[in-house]
Amino acid sequence: MLTPLTHAISAVEGVADRTKRHLKSRLGLWEHVHAQPYGAWGTEREVRFMGRVLDDKRTEREDELTRWGSVLLTARRFRSDEILGARLRITLGETAVETTTDDDGYYDVTARLAEPPAGGPWHTARVQVLSPVKAPPDEQRVLIPPASAEFGVISDMDDTVIRTGATNKLRFARVVLLNNAATREVFPGVGAFYQALQSGRGGEGFNPFFYVSSSPWNLYRQFWGVLHHREVPRGPMFLKDFGIDPGKFIKSGHGSHKLEWIRTVLGAYPHLRFVLIGDSGQEDPEIYQQAVARHPGRIRAVFIRDVTDERRDREIHAIARDVEARGVPMRLVSSTDEAAEAAAELGLVAPDAVGRVREASRAEAA
Repeated sequence: MLTPLTHAISAVEGVADRTKRHLKSRLGLWEHVHAQPYGAWGTEREVRFMGRVLDDKRTEREDELTRWGSVLLTARRFRSDEILGARLRITLGETAVETTTDDDGYYDVTARLAEPPAGGPWHTARVQVLSPVKAPPDEQRVLIPPASAEFGVISDMDDTVIRTGATNKLRFARVVLLNNAATREVFPGVGAFYQALQSGRGGEGFNPFFYVSSSPWNLYRQFWGVLHHREVPRGPMFLKDFGIDPGKFIKSGHGSHKLEWIRTVLGAYPHLRFVLIGDSGQEDPEIYQQAVARHPGRIRAVFIRDVTDERRDREIHAIARDVEARGVPMRLVSSTDEAAEAAAELGLVAPDAVGRVREASRAEAA
């Protein structure tokens, strides 16, 4: 529950933001107003668009940054000025929708499609800020999974895809501050394993990926870049907002955030079952156990990367017994190779994908 003090601080913060926006508008001090699109996903009937409108500098190529440049870039991402009350228009094919950002500069709007977009599964929407200034349009990638998808995947990011050390706050801060999308380290073989899951049992399909993390939205561009650089299948990401308002990072917990987005994704695709992937370092096993209990028949399998000690392993094995009693296989794995072998046994990936994952793991670990 928020205290009177946090309510007061939040109110003061809101007044300060509105005052700053008013002064920038009056004095023409806008630096670079633009939309920062986040994930957009949906069906042939409707699409949900999320993002933020910011006033900051464009990001240079991250693979050309020095260590000090990475520090400055990360600091700038956490200091970017969000624009509340910005008006923008989003266009996808023949469908256009206008919306306004909230007090933290976020937009979140669902549009009914005039007609299904051709091709896919990825499409490109046009996002243009109309006020406080008219800005050049930005592109927003839109995921519409094909009807032929066998299953979907919902994966954690920190210590599941990317080596972070999220349970150690000092190490986490150091890793985030001193690295960029080109230098963040992923676990060996993750790209090949996730590609195999995306291709499915026959090796030629397309199964959609979604990512849920308790990291802040400020790291969205870095995470998206990591997936691109490491050839990990991209997909909509659901991160968190730092702050003291209801629903923000300081108030809402790690578990409630992930469970809510799992519920949302499952609700958007009622015909799909999902594979959940996480790690043992935080609460993923407990969160996924709750997801299995709350959504019977919707979870295809659970994979947990083992990054902790034997005591934690015993706790997870107890959780796995409960999950498997509900008819859902749950595997605690020590490596990506082991995860690929288990996935092949469960009929989630093509049998020959296991060899490709092993080769990729060896090459990336060298």
